Amino acid sequence: MNLTRQIREFTDISLAFEPNPFNGDISVLKNDRAIVNALKNCILIASREAPFEPDFGSTVNDYLFDLEDPFTEYDLETEVQRTIEYNEPRVEVSKVKATNTEVNEMRISITYNIIGYDEVFNVDFLLTSTSA
Repeated sequence: MNLTRQIREFTDISLAFEPNPFNGDISVLKNDRAIVNALKNCILIASREAPFEPDFGSTVNDYLFDLEDPFTEYDLETEVQRTIEYNEPRVEVSKVKATNTEVNEMRISITYNIIGYDEVFNVDFLLTSTSA
């Protein structure tokens, strides 16, 4: 008897709305790329910014103007972890690391597992203030 594990597939559209060069349709993101897109959206969309979803989003932008110290980094890591756990049920976060790079700029590194996958994934991106 062969046991096979069924892996779920995830799809999402690219919010860049760039057309697919082959067919002109909106680009589709699949599997890990769709999850990365969803994680970034959860974190970068401010609370109460999404219509009809007042609990979606995070307050990470508030931390970009705080003092550059380990306490701010810890608070930012906690907010990213909370946001993902609350808004993205397809992943389990292993680690979140915030590192100050410049004034009003933080590098976020997230290590996570997609539920149902054996692989560990990592995504890095910069949070910057819009007025800097």
